[in-house]
Order: sequence, then C-alpha cells, then structure tokens
Amino acid sequence: MYGGWFNYNRVFIREAQTRKDQIIMIQYERLKRNTIGELKRLADFLGINDVDPLLQEIAEKCSFKNLQAADKTVRNDAALSEIMRAMHLKEHPEIYRKGEIGDWKNYFTVAMSETFDKIYTDKMKDIELDIEFD
Repeated sequence: MYGGWFNYNRVFIREAQTRKDQIIMIQYERLKRNTIGELKRLADFLGINDVDPLLQEIAEKCSFKNLQAADKTVRNDAALSEIMRAMHLKEHPEIYRKGEIGDWKNYFTVAMSETFDKIYTDKMKDIELDIEFD
C-alpha cells in the first residue's frame, strides 16, 4: 500500500528541490537550534512581512513543552478515544518523546545505527540533502 520511507522522501525531496518557490523544507534539528531564525525563514517564504514582533509568541506556542501538553489534552478527548477504540487500539500512540536532538541514540544500538547508515547511504545516494542527525 505504501512505498516506504525512502521512496516517499526521495519523491518529496526531489519535488522540493525542483519547486523551491513552492515548497520549503524545515528540519526539526534546525528549528530546535534556531527557532526564531527558522520561523523568520518560513515567514519570508510565505511572503509575510513585519512578523518579527510575533516570532517569539509563535515560538513559545509551538514549543515542545506546549505541543506535548496539547497532545495530552487531545488524548483525553472523547472523540479521539472513540476513534482509537474503532481502530482496535488500546493506547494512543506516542507522538512526542523528549524533543531532544539526537534522542534517537537512546533507541538505536550501535549496530542498528551502522545498518541504518549503510541503507540510508545506498537508498539516498543520488539525493542532495543535508540532514543533521545530532
């Protein structure tokens, strides 16, 4: 049914690189390290001017802490619980972990990381993408 992570991202990245005036790519790691700068880049891409006074407010409202709190609120929503029951899921899937750059290392062994690196290099060798994993 689905083409897998690599196929999906290969298509998306090619489209994003071909249509830079229509698609902006924002990476979590860069957003986390330079929230205001990345939000400014997004506002510029959207053609929104005089957004500087709002950037701090947007950054705060979209902070990991606030998104995590909002997720807990949604999880308590009766409609979502009904959807989860209909899907035969006992628990709501975890969307947010810690929000820390490099947290994947807590889930991957060294061997798993090396295997991923080999597969990633093979599957994405012709794609120009600067991903920050740490």
